[in-house]
Amino acid sequence: MAGVIKKATGLTGLHVAKNPHHTLTALYNKILRAVSKMPQDAAYRRYTEQIVSERAKVVATTPNVREIEQKINCGQVEELIVQAENELTLARKMLGWKPWEPLAKQAPASQWAWPPANLPELK
Repeated sequence: MAGVIKKATGLTGLHVAKNPHHTLTALYNKILRAVSKMPQDAAYRRYTEQIVSERAKVVATTPNVREIEQKINCGQVEELIVQAENELTLARKMLGWKPWEPLAKQAPASQWAWPPANLPELK
């Protein structure tokens, strides 16, 4: 990590990351491994791989933390770490949910009817 080391993030409860390059690289690699287990045509896999690969490339090629924050433009590196942790959790849940598979049974025709006042009374 090059440049001045900051003392605080300015965000309550979010501490300064000691080694953000290592942490982000590890998280991004874990996310990419998780989504690689999904079918290649799954929309979640395609878009997540694209975003995470771009961010991983920025982290790998940029030694300065402030430049990483500017290039990714989604908050401080500590926030990027939280985002990556949340994405990893979601990717692992998606593997269990398998949203790319067909529905177990067909959805009712009125499922998306709006407003609900026009729907028959439920008893």
